[in-house]
Amino acid sequence: MKKSNFKKFFGSLAAIGIIFLVSVFVAGCAKSKAPGAKGPSGTITISGSTMLYPLNSVWAVEYHKLHPNVTVSVAGTGSGFGISNAANGNITIGASDAYLTKEFKKRYPNLVNIPVALDDAQVIYNIPGIPNDVNLKMTPQLVADIYLGKINNWDNPIFKKLNPQYKFPNLHIFVVHRADASGTTFDFTSLLTYTSKEWADKVGRSLSPSWPTGSGYLGSDAVVAAVKSTPGAIGYVGLGWILEYHLSSAAMLNKAGNYVVGSVETIAAAANSALAQGDFPADFDKSIVWNVSAKNAYPDSNFEFWMIRKKQPNPSTTAIIKDLVNWVLGPGQDPKYTVKTGFAPLPKSVMGNVEKLLAQVK
Repeated sequence: MKKSNFKKFFGSLAAIGIIFLVSVFVAGCAKSKAPGAKGPSGTITISGSTMLYPLNSVWAVEYHKLHPNVTVSVAGTGSGFGISNAANGNITIGASDAYLTKEFKKRYPNLVNIPVALDDAQVIYNIPGIPNDVNLKMTPQLVADIYLGKINNWDNPIFKKLNPQYKFPNLHIFVVHRADASGTTFDFTSLLTYTSKEWADKVGRSLSPSWPTGSGYLGSDAVVAAVKSTPGAIGYVGLGWILEYHLSSAAMLNKAGNYVVGSVETIAAAANSALAQGDFPADFDKSIVWNVSAKNAYPDSNFEFWMIRKKQPNPSTTAIIKDLVNWVLGPGQDPKYTVKTGFAPLPKSVMGNVEKLLAQVK
């Protein structure tokens, strides 16, 4: 499925403001060159993160070309849906931008989180008079104050102080956030929690926080549509959406004191910096948001996960899952799949631990 087709598909959904409840059944999307090919056979479902949806869809199509007897159904329904429904068996794989925290592990002891790529959560905006290709400087504290409702107009002096070359309008800030249980929100609120004591005390990190202000929208597509159509709006989405729709995004202050724009390179820098610290847990239950030291690290980067039940209903499903995951961790990391859709490939240094996690799936 070509990128242009994704854009047409995303646009149609965004226009009517609905979440991705549409599944992509890839059995009809691609014709295999080897219709009699041997290998796994059956049907599996991947649902969850709308951030990871484009990459999941590309992977599903490409995997089906190699395994025409496997049907992979892909949907974007939010990370919260992906985690809970993978745990209760309604779907085969739950896609999530959030890892299994200690709380999640207690709630869903039957799940293992398999990292499959790297992405980020970026601040997007629609400010009349500011060119679309400008990456305004912002700090996490500033963004926290906006989402706390403490800063509510674009002509606030702090914007001019950070970006003296631009004229900001006397315009209300229309705050946009996700309404569903979202891994993108989990990462975004992680950044605010690590950098704003007031946010940490009043709101904290969550898939679905109690928002102090703003309007909620279901799915990343609806967030993009709301920001694009509303002068003065601010929101947050992953890199893939920014690239697809040519959105303005903030250059965010990182821990090293530099203003960094989210990109495949700066996301990878954050991951490599976190891994180089030497204490990164083998089961990936640690955030790489903010607390990384690399000068060029984007401060709101994150691993993307597939949530999989450790005990599968039958050997056939287990075989399909393991074959698919192994393909994703190998050929599926190729930039023509990952980078093209706005994701950084996994560092090769993590593959040993990832294989051990996959071994828990029986």
